[in-house]
Amino acid sequence: MRKFLLLTLMAGLLAACKNKPKKIDDEDKVLTFADFKAFFPATALSYKLSADSFKRRIPDTFALKAKVVKQFLPDTLAKGVFAERPRYFPRAYFKTDGMQYFIVEGTGKAGSAAWLCLFDKQGAFLRRHLVARNLPGSNVRAGVVIDNKLNIKVTTETQRAPGQISTREDVYGVNPDGTLALILTNSNEPTNLGVYNPIDTLPRKHKFSGNYSAGEQNLVSIRDGETAREFQFFVHFSRDKGACSGEVDGTGRFTGANTGQYRDKRSNCIIDFRFGAGKVTITETGCGAYRGIKCFFEGTYVKKKK
Repeated sequence: MRKFLLLTLMAGLLAACKNKPKKIDDEDKVLTFADFKAFFPATALSYKLSADSFKRRIPDTFALKAKVVKQFLPDTLAKGVFAERPRYFPRAYFKTDGMQYFIVEGTGKAGSAAWLCLFDKQGAFLRRHLVARNLPGSNVRAGVVIDNKLNIKVTTETQRAPGQISTREDVYGVNPDGTLALILTNSNEPTNLGVYNPIDTLPRKHKFSGNYSAGEQNLVSIRDGETAREFQFFVHFSRDKGACSGEVDGTGRFTGANTGQYRDKRSNCIIDFRFGAGKVTITETGCGAYRGIKCFFEGTYVKKKK
């Protein structure tokens, strides 16, 4: 009888242990949007984040955990800027009656960048916009100022040649769906300034080598590569009266009889080249590190006579 009672007691203890609730820690906790918002310091307007601000590193202990990033931020947040997944840091938070603004910093081997992530008042994600960057391997860097009227001013500095830096200021308003509307542009670069071509003096014996243009400020320059399968290139474009521009150079590879491709080692940027009779057409994938946020490396350029 005593043996039976002992077995019954042990079975009860095992059942109790088995049904004991699991301790919930930070990794197991189901996060709410309020939890996500609490990671970001509430910031008074006007707010400024310059390219030089990235030199003051945020301690790694403040980095957003992977589960937080996965739950509340888009997978494509860093696409076109970083080749690897950067560490994300909460920079600032502010809101209006109908929208919530988050400044998220990404830091990786290539440098640092920041995005304005917009959510509606219920916490649904709307859009993300690259507003600041400092990537040492790039000739473009940018910073942002958001004033107390929620005007977003992105200042972009482009080093076009040694000692030659142009500055452009684009001011945007925010639409209810999270898209940006360009309000005005200021630039210290004259509209008739010739484009500096850093590869202009390189050999151009290949049948596709040469300069292709689509207007005075739009240039695709192709030069011979070190091997027959390679080519050097430089692309510069300026659109909307200088409101949006981009510039990139590197080494591409011929992928077919009349096609070529460039894959950037520092980011996800891919540029495809299709050569035709006296022209070249380019398209891009994820090259946001080298251009403005509302235009792309795309279009058809006509070959100029030598």
